[in-house]
Amino acid sequence: MSQNIEAMHFDERMLGDGIDFVGLITKNGRLVDCNNKNSLNLSKEQKEMFFMSCSLQQKMNQDYDDDLGQVRYSVTERENTRIIIVPQESDTLIFVMDNGGEFLSCVKRVLDAIRHARSLKQGPKRYDMT
Repeated sequence: MSQNIEAMHFDERMLGDGIDFVGLITKNGRLVDCNNKNSLNLSKEQKEMFFMSCSLQQKMNQDYDDDLGQVRYSVTERENTRIIIVPQESDTLIFVMDNGGEFLSCVKRVLDAIRHARSLKQGPKRYDMT
C-alpha cells in the first residue's frame, strides 16, 4: 500500500469519544482502508460520492496553502454527525463521529498519533560527531 498511514492503526482507543468510523481515502476519493465501530449509514453509491466529496474538499483547500498555510484538519458539523478531514500528503483521513463527542481532543490525539507514526518510519536521528 502506498499510503503513509493506515486507518487500522487507529485502534479502539482512537475510536473513543463517539468516533464511529475512520477511513483513509486516496486523492481520487477511493476508500483504501477503514476501521469502524458503526458502518456509515449510506448506500454503496452514497459512500463513494461521500468519499469523493471529502477528497475534493481537501484538494480545494490546498489551493490556498501558499497564502494561508496548510490545512491541519477541517470539521463539518451536521445535525447528527461531525466529519473531520485530516490531510495526509496525497491521502486523506476521514473521521465520522456523533455530535456528542469532544472533537478537539480527538483531533489532537490523531495528529499526535500521526506524528508518532511518521517518526517511527524515519527511524532514530543520527548525529555527526565530526
